[in-house]
Amino acid sequence: MKKILCILICLLPILGEAQTFYKNQIHVDSESTTHSDDNQLTIRMSFILQDNLKLASNNAATLTPYLEAEGQTKILPAIIIYGRKRQLINQRAHQTPENAYTIVRHHRREKQKVDYLVQIPYEAWMQQANLKLNIDLCGCCDVVEENSGEMIAKLNITPLKLHPAIAYITPEAEEVKHRAIEGTAFLDFPVNKIAIYPEYRRNLTELAKIRASIDTVRNDKNTQLTGITIHGYASPEGSYTNNTRLAKGRTQALVDYVSSYYDFDSNLISSEYTPEDWDGFRTFVKNSTIDKKEEILLMMDNQDINIDIKERNIAQLAGPKVYQYLLTECYPALRHSDYTVNYTVRGFNLEESKEIIKKHPQQLSLQEIYLVAQSYEPGSEEFDYAFQVASFMFPDDPVANLNAAAMEIQQGGDLTSAKKHLAKANQKAAETINNLGVIALLEGNLDIAKKYFDAAKAAGLTKQADINLAELNKRLNYPTK
Repeated sequence: MKKILCILICLLPILGEAQTFYKNQIHVDSESTTHSDDNQLTIRMSFILQDNLKLASNNAATLTPYLEAEGQTKILPAIIIYGRKRQLINQRAHQTPENAYTIVRHHRREKQKVDYLVQIPYEAWMQQANLKLNIDLCGCCDVVEENSGEMIAKLNITPLKLHPAIAYITPEAEEVKHRAIEGTAFLDFPVNKIAIYPEYRRNLTELAKIRASIDTVRNDKNTQLTGITIHGYASPEGSYTNNTRLAKGRTQALVDYVSSYYDFDSNLISSEYTPEDWDGFRTFVKNSTIDKKEEILLMMDNQDINIDIKERNIAQLAGPKVYQYLLTECYPALRHSDYTVNYTVRGFNLEESKEIIKKHPQQLSLQEIYLVAQSYEPGSEEFDYAFQVASFMFPDDPVANLNAAAMEIQQGGDLTSAKKHLAKANQKAAETINNLGVIALLEGNLDIAKKYFDAAKAAGLTKQADINLAELNKRLNYPTK
């Protein structure tokens, strides 16, 4: 860097010897640099002229900060410090140094503070530039002493931070909150019998599962039981006619057990039965590694064969060893009773919803969960949790997925999950289009982002789209090299 020479007219002889500037004579304090959204770099610091600073009366000291990095230099406005006589000379000659930030009259044996603030256009090379200082002591227009390139600080400018407008949708109110508890019971029956023996094998446990589901609803003051459905299944071995009798009779036996245990009205319980659970049979075989799996599946799918003959053909095709495996590992699971406990839930106010979401989130409507989220600061743990609960409780709901995606975009970081949620949102909704644009913007796909924002604006989401178009313009104008 070239020496910075004073431009004063020398009218008086130099008095005394030149002084050397040390760190204990001039200090730099409170240094900070900020990068604004309009690509301006603001540098702030305070120069402390210590009370031991010795500056000859007719001398001047020039403090010149500058930025340096990657072979580039940006000189900043200088602070000129005059001795008493040098100030008088300057005033009489009406001389003002060019590019001076300020001119300070030095007071001997007195600490002085100069607050320094400059703003310059930001360039990409400045991101990690060194902020340095030249100190030149001049007397009669000659450089008496120079301390060149003393380090003040190393900049570490945070990359451009975008603040896109993320769109959420307020869910519609749920007029009546219908809910259901679903379960499967595996009751054991003696061969060819349809009567339930509670003490038989594992029946105590399986019957307790059904009662627990019913009791969960009956004992909750917030819920109202509306109905119970039971669907009984038998396994494929044996004749279809006998399996029909077993499935029907065993299903009715379970209906009778539940009705008598709770003294329910008969209209509260409905039932149906499937004589042979071939769907479950096929799923088991498909997921297995048994021999001749593909041939067995083809046999299952053949609709031209009588169902009893089909089961016997599968037994022959599988062979004794595999068929015995199916009898012990597959068929027992095909003899089951699926049950559904239907109920309604009353509405909750905000404070109630905040408590319910912690223990029984299934009782909340999507709108109630949304209002819980909105009661917290965006980005807070409670805010994020509410939207996570919503997407879990309503996994296929377009609004729940849109809002979950919006929350995850707002979190920052990996956008993979946000994209998955948006794929299940309404693709024609302006909010979905806007949020897809935000993802494109954050990933640097600026042309795609603009198309999304223009489309969102055309679809009526004017406020968010305008903000995002401004953010996009900011990104386009940001120096990258």
